[in-house]
Amino acid sequence: MQTCSRCSLSNPDTSRFCARCGQPLASAATGQLSPQSILAGRYIVVRLLGQGGMGAVYLASDSRITGKTWAVKEMSDAALLDPTEKLAAIRAFESEANLLARLDHPNIPKVVDYFAEGGRYFLVMDFVPGKTLETMMEERRASFPEQQVAEWGAQLCDVLSYLHNRQPPVIFRDLKPGNIILQPDGTLKLIDFGIARLFKAGRSV
Repeated sequence: MQTCSRCSLSNPDTSRFCARCGQPLASAATGQLSPQSILAGRYIVVRLLGQGGMGAVYLASDSRITGKTWAVKEMSDAALLDPTEKLAAIRAFESEANLLARLDHPNIPKVVDYFAEGGRYFLVMDFVPGKTLETMMEERRASFPEQQVAEWGAQLCDVLSYLHNRQPPVIFRDLKPGNIILQPDGTLKLIDFGIARLFKAGRSV
């Protein structure tokens, strides 16, 4: 059995992706979209921002709004051969899109669109400039000032309080430096709601 590093679900050794959250369990290649590719007749790919085993995130300009850029998150099911795995990955991606679309908080990127095209699934959200706290920690290799850390902690507490006071509450489940971006203006953004869940009494996963 293979244990998912993201949600801890045990998966068969033959699985390439987690049946619950879609996390890659083995290497899987996905073709990158080339610059100037047009999605949904509107979003023009500028460049790749990052790539994982099951898709990528692109910076895209908006042909309808001059000067506007978005982050377009892609999930490709091309590498998913097992129908059960494919369905689980698609449902997890759709769940993330629907959950984020209902949220409105300064520390959460706003989702504005979701669509499928060419066997790929796309989530369009605010582009968040800046670096993850994980990258900043690796570059700095030293402690941050106490006052700065306290300010970041206050922002995180505020956004988590917002999520937990939703009806039903939203449980983020993946809070780590790599999922927190610090913008140039000092605002933190909580990213990657891929394994977030709506709270249900008695549910442990």
